[in-house]
Amino acid sequence: MTDENVNAEFEERKSRFFVRQRYVIAALGFFGYFNFSCMRNNINVTIVAMVSTTENNQTQTGTFNWDSKQQGLLLGSYFYGYAAGNIPGGWMAGKYGFRKVFGISLLISAIFSVLTPPSAYANFYLVMVCRAMLGFVQGGVIPAFNYGWSKWAPPLEITILNSIALSGSMVGFLVIFPLAGVIAQSNNWEAVFYITGGMTTIWAIFFFIFASDAPSNNRWISEWEKQFIEKSIGKREVRHTLSSIPWKSIFTSKCAWGLFVCHSTDAWFQHTLPAVLPTYMSNVLDFDMTQIGLAMILPYLLQGFVAVLGSQITDMLRRKKVITTTNIRKISSFLSASMSGLFLVLTGYVGGNHYAVISLFTMSIAALGLVFSGYQCNALDIAPRYSGIVYGISNTIAHIFAFFGPFSAGYIVVNKQSVSLWQNLFWLSFGINLTGVTAYAILGSGDEQPWAKADTCDNRSGKVLETENDRLTTTLH
Repeated sequence: MTDENVNAEFEERKSRFFVRQRYVIAALGFFGYFNFSCMRNNINVTIVAMVSTTENNQTQTGTFNWDSKQQGLLLGSYFYGYAAGNIPGGWMAGKYGFRKVFGISLLISAIFSVLTPPSAYANFYLVMVCRAMLGFVQGGVIPAFNYGWSKWAPPLEITILNSIALSGSMVGFLVIFPLAGVIAQSNNWEAVFYITGGMTTIWAIFFFIFASDAPSNNRWISEWEKQFIEKSIGKREVRHTLSSIPWKSIFTSKCAWGLFVCHSTDAWFQHTLPAVLPTYMSNVLDFDMTQIGLAMILPYLLQGFVAVLGSQITDMLRRKKVITTTNIRKISSFLSASMSGLFLVLTGYVGGNHYAVISLFTMSIAALGLVFSGYQCNALDIAPRYSGIVYGISNTIAHIFAFFGPFSAGYIVVNKQSVSLWQNLFWLSFGINLTGVTAYAILGSGDEQPWAKADTCDNRSGKVLETENDRLTTTLH
């Protein structure tokens, strides 16, 4: 490459903000998932201020007189819609592009968030429908973005790019609980829904300006980066129709079922932990609400750190050909399940030592960040062209199965002060998660499957591709 070409490339990249656009997509995904998590969880805190309750002869005056059954129905209505929205969202992303599905889904979510207070004032069942519809449109968010990576993520950067984006949901989880609590305590709970809806609307403006379905139609990308991505993953100009999707092959694929089972058992574990830990801290450790809230911050901060660091290490090992994609996916998933489960079980045997319990809880939740370099990326490995559909199916099954985690806790821990009953629940959760990663170790694969390929598009060759920096060094020499 001549000096003139090098200078021309430098000037072009500088004019495009001198950033790699695939990481811009990851950053937009981070804030998209952040808003996704805020709107998903905003009612979990605000419902305390919305409802009038009487406990221990003390009355809290709220706007609505909903009983515990109605509150449970309202909190669960989101997930009824969410479970139904995953597969349609994955299919629509393949047909219309991830940019439209991801962006419009969150924009419509913002509308339903803003409509939540007036719906609640109008009728209880209307606000239930509002939350269910919020869940339904958000059901397509993760499958859509997952499909977007099939066009944007070079094979050896899938893990880190996906983890950067998904970590936004963890940060959103951390932010919305204290933020909603502070706002709700000021007797202005309606503002929580307006703020989260407003933040999402602002984000959507930037998303539609800077995001695109593929490098080929992105106006901000350098020619260098576009060629690198297209060379790495090949061109996949395919629009899905219902008849073009290999449904039978997906549901009869053993590696797909390895993913489905592992995803389901991990979802059980990850849904059970945040649902029961506050109760455990309150009844066994005598923590107040402030202490519980503070104790839940550090674990999820560390989980995000583990997710990004683990993903960076994973892609480095794959790039240097130290380990195959199949093996690193299985190892990461196993380490996540075994370490998080072991630390959780140990909390039941350290007595009332607050520091030991909090440390073990923190390590248990942080270890779950390793799934982002494990099975969470596997749909892109085995079926990049159909990753939205495959992940949508997996997420649907997982969330149906995950309902039973917190539900089982109510039947097992009938006495909230009984340490032995909590031990039983922790052992059960550990055992279920280990079962899932064992199935994944037997059935899973990190290789693109024959049924996911087509003669009409360029597919991955399976060999390790050079990095962009390697390519630059080779060209210059």
